[in-house]
Amino acid sequence: MSWRDYILEHRWQKLFALGLAVLIWFTVRSTEGLRIVDDASDGIRQFDNVPIVVLTSAADLGRYEVNPSRVRVELRGSPEGLRDLSPALIEAYVNLVDLGRTPQTIHIHVNPPAGTVVTQLEPVKVLVDRLSESNSSKSSP
Repeated sequence: MSWRDYILEHRWQKLFALGLAVLIWFTVRSTEGLRIVDDASDGIRQFDNVPIVVLTSAADLGRYEVNPSRVRVELRGSPEGLRDLSPALIEAYVNLVDLGRTPQTIHIHVNPPAGTVVTQLEPVKVLVDRLSESNSSKSSP
């Protein structure tokens, strides 16, 4: 059998097989970048020494001491997002707007960056103590 006969014989079957192979190749190639997202595939990253911000009302001019002043935050999210995440984007704060007598133990709140979830926070509470009173609350002579 010559090469010419080998190529021209059953050409519709050969063209169909070639088209099917190309279709399968494009299907596999297009789904190569997809992955199944579940909790097991998410990344976890710890951020040490995240500073705690003190939130007070505008009328409160007092100074406060927060002990400890920094926390460790553990975030869960996509590995790509966590790798590029800056610790400055994590907001840890204590709300002292309705603070009564001090010293007092207050819960820490964390606003994680978009696409992440807080999985662990250490410590959960901090001790807050008023260092000085605001000038408006002192009585004048």
